[in-house]
Amino acid sequence: MSAAWQSVKSSVLPAPQPQPARRTATLAVQDGSGFTNDPVPLGIHVGSPPPDAYVSISGLAAGARLTSGKRVGASEWRVSATEISGVSVIPPDGFAGQMLVTAELRDGTGVALTGTSTRLTWAPVPVAAAPVIAPAPVVAPPVATPVSTPVAIATATPSVPALAAAPQAEVVRSLDPKEIAALLRRGQDLLAAGDIQSARLVLLRGAEAQDARAALLVGTTYDPARLRQMGADGPLADVAQARLWYQRAKEWGEPDAQRRLDALALSR
Repeated sequence: MSAAWQSVKSSVLPAPQPQPARRTATLAVQDGSGFTNDPVPLGIHVGSPPPDAYVSISGLAAGARLTSGKRVGASEWRVSATEISGVSVIPPDGFAGQMLVTAELRDGTGVALTGTSTRLTWAPVPVAAAPVIAPAPVVAPPVATPVSTPVAIATATPSVPALAAAPQAEVVRSLDPKEIAALLRRGQDLLAAGDIQSARLVLLRGAEAQDARAALLVGTTYDPARLRQMGADGPLADVAQARLWYQRAKEWGEPDAQRRLDALALSR
């Protein structure tokens, strides 16, 4: 009777389905750097986070803050795992140095899943030297010539040339090729990850050093057509800013800049 019942039950009830394999959450970090008072990307990315997961951030210097998240202690923040990749650190005013930031991924109940740390560095902003103005030449007074008869002699005294107004010095970042190459790599990685705003901040530092490629990529972060290709159109787009940075890239020798300017003009 038991064997017959088992046969009937197996023919009526569906076979149990295997449970799908659970994906393991991952926490990836990348060191970052910038100049005094510049926001620096936190450089943390979470893969396959569980529902309601968040990242606990600690180790920030006193007075530093994040662009997103909630402060829960003197130097501790909590940021949703789905938002962490777009977060940057705003340093205290005038801060120069390093912060060793600790990140811990926790699930919705607060259980720690994994953790790691990243190093963020701020360097002083290079100051451009003031232009040196050559002093005006000293003009000797005219020498009077004695005469036998008093005669009024009109002597033309050469006018002393006025000092030309000193041109206003333009602040330009002084970066060596290795620093610029690192900024370009970091900016392109952020663009590939869809983090347009952080990419723009990083690439601007290279563009301010008059690097043509960095200027072209800054223009990309404003170009509506390029942003649509990256799925990030909307308030980030600015045709005027895109044209400005493409033009600068062209002036600084970027061969692809003119093609971008032409495409921008046709897209209007």
